[in-house]
Amino acid sequence: MVGEDFKVSDTEKTELILKALADKSRLQILDCIKEGSSNPNEIAKKLKRHRSTMKNLRVLLAAGIVEKLPSLTKGGQLTIRYKIRDSASELLAAIQNAIQRF
Repeated sequence: MVGEDFKVSDTEKTELILKALADKSRLQILDCIKEGSSNPNEIAKKLKRHRSTMKNLRVLLAAGIVEKLPSLTKGGQLTIRYKIRDSASELLAAIQNAIQRF
Protein backbone atom coordinates (compact mmCIF):
# COMPACT_ATOMS: atom_id res chain seq x y z
CA MET A 1 0.00 0.00 0.00
CA VAL A 2 1.01 3.59 -0.46
CA GLY A 3 3.38 4.70 2.26
CA GLU A 4 4.26 1.23 3.55
CA ASP A 5 7.65 1.10 1.84
CA PHE A 6 8.45 4.76 2.37
CA LYS A 7 6.85 7.60 4.27
CA VAL A 8 4.71 9.96 2.21
CA SER A 9 2.62 12.88 3.36
CA ASP A 10 -1.16 12.76 3.22
CA THR A 11 -1.03 15.29 0.40
CA GLU A 12 1.36 13.11 -1.63
CA LYS A 13 -0.76 10.03 -0.95
CA THR A 14 -3.90 11.86 -2.06
CA GLU A 15 -2.17 13.08 -5.22
CA LEU A 16 -0.95 9.56 -6.08
CA ILE A 17 -4.39 8.02 -5.61
CA LEU A 18 -6.24 10.75 -7.49
CA LYS A 19 -3.78 10.63 -10.39
CA ALA A 20 -4.18 6.85 -10.58
CA LEU A 21 -7.97 7.19 -10.69
CA ALA A 22 -7.96 10.11 -13.15
CA ASP A 23 -7.43 7.90 -16.19
CA LYS A 24 -10.17 6.26 -18.28
CA SER A 25 -8.08 3.14 -19.01
CA ARG A 26 -7.34 2.57 -15.34
CA LEU A 27 -11.01 3.00 -14.44
CA GLN A 28 -11.91 0.44 -17.12
CA ILE A 29 -9.33 -1.95 -15.65
CA LEU A 30 -10.89 -1.53 -12.21
CA ASP A 31 -14.32 -2.31 -13.71
CA CYS A 32 -12.89 -5.49 -15.26
CA ILE A 33 -11.43 -6.56 -11.93
CA LYS A 34 -14.76 -5.88 -10.19
CA GLU A 35 -16.51 -8.01 -12.81
CA GLY A 36 -14.15 -10.95 -12.28
CA SER A 37 -11.42 -10.55 -14.92
CA SER A 38 -8.35 -10.30 -12.77
CA ASN A 39 -5.24 -11.30 -14.69
CA PRO A 40 -3.58 -9.05 -17.27
CA ASN A 41 -4.39 -11.33 -20.22
CA GLU A 42 -8.10 -11.50 -19.32
CA ILE A 43 -8.27 -7.75 -18.80
CA ALA A 44 -6.48 -6.96 -22.09
CA LYS A 45 -8.77 -9.34 -23.97
CA LYS A 46 -11.93 -7.90 -22.43
CA LEU A 47 -10.82 -4.33 -23.18
CA LYS A 48 -9.59 -5.34 -26.66
CA ARG A 49 -6.13 -3.97 -26.00
CA HIS A 50 -2.62 -5.29 -26.31
CA ARG A 51 -1.30 -6.72 -23.05
CA SER A 52 1.54 -4.17 -23.00
CA THR A 53 -1.04 -1.44 -22.37
CA MET A 54 -1.60 -3.07 -18.99
CA LYS A 55 1.19 -0.91 -17.55
CA ASN A 56 -1.72 0.88 -15.97
CA LEU A 57 -1.96 -2.01 -13.52
CA ARG A 58 1.44 -0.96 -12.16
CA VAL A 59 0.11 2.55 -11.55
CA LEU A 60 -2.89 1.15 -9.67
CA LEU A 61 -0.58 -1.15 -7.72
CA ALA A 62 1.82 1.68 -6.81
CA ALA A 63 -1.12 3.78 -5.58
CA GLY A 64 -2.26 0.92 -3.34
CA ILE A 65 -5.58 0.54 -5.15
CA VAL A 66 -4.99 -3.03 -6.28
CA GLU A 67 -2.87 -5.84 -4.91
CA LYS A 68 -1.28 -8.90 -6.50
CA LEU A 69 -2.56 -12.34 -5.66
CA PRO A 70 -0.42 -15.27 -6.77
CA SER A 71 -2.53 -18.25 -7.81
CA LEU A 72 -2.27 -21.48 -9.77
CA THR A 73 -3.90 -22.17 -13.11
CA LYS A 74 -5.82 -25.39 -13.71
CA GLY A 75 -2.59 -26.71 -15.24
CA GLY A 76 -0.66 -25.95 -12.07
CA GLN A 77 1.28 -22.94 -13.37
CA LEU A 78 1.82 -19.88 -11.22
CA THR A 79 -0.07 -16.79 -12.38
CA ILE A 80 -0.66 -13.35 -10.96
CA ARG A 81 -4.16 -12.06 -10.48
CA TYR A 82 -5.16 -8.62 -9.26
CA LYS A 83 -7.68 -7.71 -6.59
CA ILE A 84 -9.02 -4.32 -5.56
CA ARG A 85 -7.89 -3.71 -1.99
CA ASP A 86 -10.74 -3.61 0.52
CA SER A 87 -9.95 -0.02 1.53
CA ALA A 88 -9.87 1.00 -2.15
CA SER A 89 -13.24 -0.67 -2.72
CA GLU A 90 -14.67 1.51 0.04
CA LEU A 91 -13.10 4.60 -1.53
CA LEU A 92 -14.41 3.74 -5.00
CA ALA A 93 -17.92 3.18 -3.60
CA ALA A 94 -17.79 6.53 -1.80
CA ILE A 95 -16.67 8.25 -5.01
CA GLN A 96 -19.51 6.61 -6.96
CA ASN A 97 -22.04 7.73 -4.33
CA ALA A 98 -20.69 11.28 -4.42
CA ILE A 99 -20.81 11.37 -8.23
CA GLN A 100 -24.42 10.25 -8.28
CA ARG A 101 -25.35 13.05 -5.85
CA PHE A 102 -23.28 15.68 -7.69
